[in-house]
Amino acid sequence: LLISCNSATKSKLNESKTPNTTTKGQIAKTDIESKAVIPSTTDTQIQLDSKALEFLSSLKSGGKLNSYFNDSWIFVYHEDNRCDGSTDGQLDNLTKMMIDSIITLQVKNNGDGWACDKKEPKTYDLDFDIKKKVADWDRFEISNNENQEKNVVYIVGRGESDYLKLHYGNNDLIIKLVYRSEDPG
Repeated sequence: LLISCNSATKSKLNESKTPNTTTKGQIAKTDIESKAVIPSTTDTQIQLDSKALEFLSSLKSGGKLNSYFNDSWIFVYHEDNRCDGSTDGQLDNLTKMMIDSIITLQVKNNGDGWACDKKEPKTYDLDFDIKKKVADWDRFEISNNENQEKNVVYIVGRGESDYLKLHYGNNDLIIKLVYRSEDPG
């Protein structure tokens, strides 16, 4: 998508130049100079949405996901549960091949759920398998959030409570994956 921008000032400048004489199939140099291509965040978002749709299709079908990831990426896990409280963990510098296997990360649970008695905080290893996590999702949709962050795509699943937040780098590959599960209670 190219957008041409001919301002009044630019038009006046072009009027002062001698008329262009071109044969069929030629483009006059001043015609090219008078056209400005403005990169649009909309174009960038459309490209990211296209990449996210490809990722979503592979995720839904249980296919390989590594081709959508940067060589080094970050995984963030967050789960909020009414009885157990918040469970959080993060791993940095993962290889792209790790998304298609079980990712073991250390998480910390605060034990501060709102519907149950408070528990002692604990730290433990959690095995995360993205294919198992999304197996019971009742939908796979890209969220169209008006106030969305730049280079970020949200994929919602089980209701609005479980979703993925994909952060894309300049190479249109995922540099950070956030998995969030919010207890809707």
